[in-house]
Amino acid sequence: MFVTTAEFPPQHRTHRGQVIKLITAAQARGQTRLAEMNQQVLGNLDRIIDTLDHDAPDRIEASDAG
Repeated sequence: MFVTTAEFPPQHRTHRGQVIKLITAAQARGQTRLAEMNQQVLGNLDRIIDTLDHDAPDRIEASDAG
């Protein structure tokens, strides 16, 4: 279970940037599976950030946030 609140978008954005770098490096090295696994993490982070930016609920729960 993953729970976040409206105070954490900066951390999620930082994590998102790190994941993008990891995906890019994995693709450059031909590590397809590592890139694929982190694409899912990137999608989860995008949903979390979008929800926090637009809905600003007290908390977001996502069991597969990565």
